[in-house]
Amino acid sequence: MLRKELIAKVEESSGSRLICYLTGDRRGQEVQIGEDVLPPFYDHLSSIGRVDRLAMLIYSRGGHTLTGFAIANALREFAKEVDILIPFRAHSCATLISLSGNRILMGPFGQLSPIDPSITTPHGPSIQHEGQIQFIPVSVEDVANYFALARSEAKVSEEKMHEVFSRLCERVNPLALGAVYRAREQIGMLARKLLKRHQSDDKCVEKIVNALTRELLSHDYVIGRSEAKELGLPIEDPSDELADLLWRLYLDFADEMKLSQPWNPETELGTQHTVKKTNCRAVIESRDKKHGYFSSYELKRTSVTKDGIKYEGVQTKLLDDNWKLI
Repeated sequence: MLRKELIAKVEESSGSRLICYLTGDRRGQEVQIGEDVLPPFYDHLSSIGRVDRLAMLIYSRGGHTLTGFAIANALREFAKEVDILIPFRAHSCATLISLSGNRILMGPFGQLSPIDPSITTPHGPSIQHEGQIQFIPVSVEDVANYFALARSEAKVSEEKMHEVFSRLCERVNPLALGAVYRAREQIGMLARKLLKRHQSDDKCVEKIVNALTRELLSHDYVIGRSEAKELGLPIEDPSDELADLLWRLYLDFADEMKLSQPWNPETELGTQHTVKKTNCRAVIESRDKKHGYFSSYELKRTSVTKDGIKYEGVQTKLLDDNWKLI
């Protein structure tokens, strides 16, 4: 069945207009939700127009928090009711987007995750790599758990917690710690705003926000369908027919983006000296329109002789990197 037919079938089964947004996690070609997606996303929403019910199929490992918040708000601007369809992974920022849904329809392999971010800032710790300074992300959960460790395991009294904080400030710039605190408060605020658009139970909202931002400890923790229901999220099981359609759609997109095939420039070059390759790394698609995020490369075989030993490798040059209407 062609993808357009699958989209039409999902719309018929769910009673919604459908927009699909997937960011690829192909090894070596990973891409995340970023602010550059907003113009093409708006193009799709404008083409669909204002509707009673809008569904969004999402697959992503995460990305820019405020972009996710903007997408979530945009969905509600164009529809009275929003459904989020999750056949597989909807982690981090994608989980935040999911909070905008009146209903979250998760397939049996559907996954959410905590939404606590990591912060990369010039004030944070850094390392030297190949002559370049690389800033190390500071995890919100790691900072919080550092203090939890001091209290629960080291039995540090509250009167001496200022010493624990001082020790941390010796290793991490206080401005970076301030950015971590701000990010934690901000993500909680964004989650509350999205949930309160369709949830009237304040206790339930706080339970969800606390779980997703504080209680699950690891950003890599995977929240399955049953646990998501226990947290109080508006999870519904899709019908067997709809779950099958969502999985087939995911597999079709995954095949286009080659998610199961690690990107290896050496393999792509093969026996040729120079070759140009283009990879599809993300897709937005609705019934009548499709955008792809493409990266084009020139791969060239190179060799360097050092100390009488010849080393061969592949030079990768990025030629183009952009969203395109296809």
